[in-house]
Amino acid sequence: VASVGGAAAAMLYWVVLALSAILVALFLYSRYVSEKPKIYVKVGTSWAETLRKIPALSETYTPTWWCVPGWAQTIVREVFRGLPRLDWERELMRFADGGQSALDWLHPKDEQLNEDQTTPIVVFLPGITGSTHTAAYLLAAAVEVHQKGWRVVVANGRGADGVELLTPRLYNAGTPETTDDLAEILKMITTRYPDAKKFACGYSLGGMILWNYLARCATREEARLNSALVVSSPWHSMSTTESLEQPFNCFVFNKSVLQSCLRLVKPLKSVFEHKLDWDHLMASETMRHFDARFIAPLAGHDSAESYYEATSLSPKVSRIPVPTLSVNAADDAFSPTHSIPFHDVCRSANVAVCLTAHGGHTAFMQGAHPNDPGFIEKLIVQYGEVVF
Repeated sequence: VASVGGAAAAMLYWVVLALSAILVALFLYSRYVSEKPKIYVKVGTSWAETLRKIPALSETYTPTWWCVPGWAQTIVREVFRGLPRLDWERELMRFADGGQSALDWLHPKDEQLNEDQTTPIVVFLPGITGSTHTAAYLLAAAVEVHQKGWRVVVANGRGADGVELLTPRLYNAGTPETTDDLAEILKMITTRYPDAKKFACGYSLGGMILWNYLARCATREEARLNSALVVSSPWHSMSTTESLEQPFNCFVFNKSVLQSCLRLVKPLKSVFEHKLDWDHLMASETMRHFDARFIAPLAGHDSAESYYEATSLSPKVSRIPVPTLSVNAADDAFSPTHSIPFHDVCRSANVAVCLTAHGGHTAFMQGAHPNDPGFIEKLIVQYGEVVF
């Protein structure tokens, strides 16, 4: 009995020692891979000088010690991050074609700031199936912005967040119909708050919508924004599709995003079944299938590839009329770095790219807990302090 007890104690000792060694190794590894973000911007421009004033862009980004890889950060944030409850005020935005979408406002608690028509406004655009009440990454940022006393508004897409779809049109990555909606929203906000400075922040697909909208605007005045921030948005849709079809990414991400998209459109069968082959759509196995069978034809494209080319960001760098920062992580499967047009960015007076070594897709974890604010939340506040 004594020998058995001694063996068990020895085994426990070695297990504890091994676990401790693993934890120490993970901690040291997170410090080893910590780097300052790489900033790509045209030297000598006023935009380059403005970005120098943002501390987060020159400080070392240290990812969460137990969750360094991008794929892991993306999953952990998505699965374990909480959804803070905020005092949103919903407004239904009616469009010229009879459609509608939800605008959710978060006004300053301070009565004086709330009544002040010059209080800065941050306009958020959620990702592919995200919305005001489901996008944890957006809610985390809204909490930080709200604490600054700024006004927040979330521009949800048509059919998102429980709003009835009145026309046979959803949203996409930025065809003219989708950017027309954003144009109407920003026109309304500017009419209501003409003296307030505004910047828009789009995540993933929301960033693509924002970018494509800006590329349509000839001037900053037409854009009705002082600045823009694009987070984890794919630069070239075909490159993203090919990345997500790699075996690991397909298993971890592609199938999950596809199921979210199918859940979004399933209740809309009566609206769309006469426009396409519904059973073929429901049999989709990848996002490329979904885009080819649903998004592309509804957007007037004869193939997913045509739709991808039309909505990609990379060919439009020279057309962005307002100071814009794109934030990407080198380990983001949704935005492979080879698709980022660094050369074009460094020739633009208005576009800059912040590239972190880690951070995954919209995750950018830093604290030990999945709910802790990360690099992006800190950056958004500092960004607003500079552009406002």
